[in-house]
Amino acid sequence: MSVTVSGAPGALGERDLRRLAETVAFARDRSTGDALAAVLGGDPPGPLLRHLEFARAAVLVAAVAPADVIGVLADLGVDAREPRPGVVVRDRLRLRTGQEFDVRIMRGPVAGGPREVELIVVPGGSALSDADREAESHVAFHVPGDDDVLLRGVCGTLRDAGLSADGGYHDDENVTVLHFRGATRMRLELKVPGRHAALLERHVGRPDQPRRSMLDLMTGAWRTRAVAVVAELGIADLLADGPADTAELADRTGCRADKLRRVLAYLAALGVFRRDGERWSLTEVGTVLRGDVAGSQRDLARIYGGLFYRSFSGLEHAVRTGESGFSHVYGAQPFEHFAAHPADARLFEGAMAAGTSFLELVPGLLDLPATGTVVDVAGGDGRLLDLVLTAAPGLRGVLFDRPHVVGAAADVLVRHGARASVVAGDFFHDPVPPGGDLYLLSRILHDWDDARCSVILRNVRAAMAEGATLAVVERPIQDDPRTLLPLAFNVHMMVNTVQGGERTTDEHRRLLAANGFALEDIRELPLDMAVLVARATV
Repeated sequence: MSVTVSGAPGALGERDLRRLAETVAFARDRSTGDALAAVLGGDPPGPLLRHLEFARAAVLVAAVAPADVIGVLADLGVDAREPRPGVVVRDRLRLRTGQEFDVRIMRGPVAGGPREVELIVVPGGSALSDADREAESHVAFHVPGDDDVLLRGVCGTLRDAGLSADGGYHDDENVTVLHFRGATRMRLELKVPGRHAALLERHVGRPDQPRRSMLDLMTGAWRTRAVAVVAELGIADLLADGPADTAELADRTGCRADKLRRVLAYLAALGVFRRDGERWSLTEVGTVLRGDVAGSQRDLARIYGGLFYRSFSGLEHAVRTGESGFSHVYGAQPFEHFAAHPADARLFEGAMAAGTSFLELVPGLLDLPATGTVVDVAGGDGRLLDLVLTAAPGLRGVLFDRPHVVGAAADVLVRHGARASVVAGDFFHDPVPPGGDLYLLSRILHDWDDARCSVILRNVRAAMAEGATLAVVERPIQDDPRTLLPLAFNVHMMVNTVQGGERTTDEHRRLLAANGFALEDIRELPLDMAVLVARATV
């Protein structure tokens, strides 16, 4: 919105006067749908329009004398009431900045409309950053009804639309206030008539929630090891045919029943098992720990709770020195360790296969040509190329990887006959097979820093004609704070490789552009994976 201000009265600086005038215009002119769209960053879901009413827009300004701002509001068409202490905002600013502010709040209806403007005033000259000031600007909506089912539905729809809980309280007017914040960083305030204690607790958590949340973070290792232990014991496989009691499970796994019961009860509370007295059964989550199901994560549980669990004790070493945590703990880099420890190598291979079930969806995202050649660079065991050739019977396929790898890939690809071939080589030193219409790099770039990735990409680009396609399968770091897996794997790669790490979409774009590719599209896969489709440029 655009507002022209000819002069700034002494009560407010010019910038704050402009922000206030824009807020008044927003409250006066916007519909409920417009206001919701401003918070959500897009069209609001229909149910929200049916159950919410735009009530107020709020902005934070700095003024030497808050009472003097009443005249400024009057000039803008707002009949404001006298300032009152802003305790909630004061406490929120203290938590955010560590400073104490004398916060005053004044509200009033906007002439020509049914809505109000709320002005949050801090003393002039307050050392508040622009981000702290903007964080207190918000748009308030009123929920006409107080039915609990309706309220849960409204809150759920807001969360589904991309907002997250950002505090809440019961105010002095017998109203429950819930705060949300979304990708636009504008805060949404939901005002519900009455005191809804259960609704507020669901939204902000228990009074001890910060300490409870920190304990959950600190005891995450307990969860990891508990899951790993039942995976090692094969508990999920023993429950594949139906429930079993504690004594039977203990007898079949060689465990003490009283100790096993404690672990099973903990995991039942976490949603892995169901408990009926002394009998246990699998939930949908627990089923993926079976070794005989598609997408089994049993080996992943074993390696994350075993080999990589121990390597994570080297996290502080990695942060302090920049060296691999894995090599600090085990005395060798991962593939050197696997070469010397065949049992660990077999577990790693099984875990990596379990973690790539999403590859089945990749061929459907690739716009495969009817004929031509696809080259899988560092294609490993050949699984992805096998899926691509199965999906496109008219294509030929070439798998390029190190000599000790291509033998296993040849066994997988043999069913495609002359359509599939393997070429041994090192993508750092040897020419990549030329003439392909589509090149694949699946989960390769995250193993290396930009300098080494540039060598790989330049070698791939040298094999490609202009206009050929490169499909990169990675787990890009996203702006959405709820998307934790890429951030977690970024730390995992830091611990367990020398140079590896996940990249943001922009980092991928710059890396590709620097080496002869233009990123054209990003196609989402499960578990926050994605196919980044790039085109070879001049």
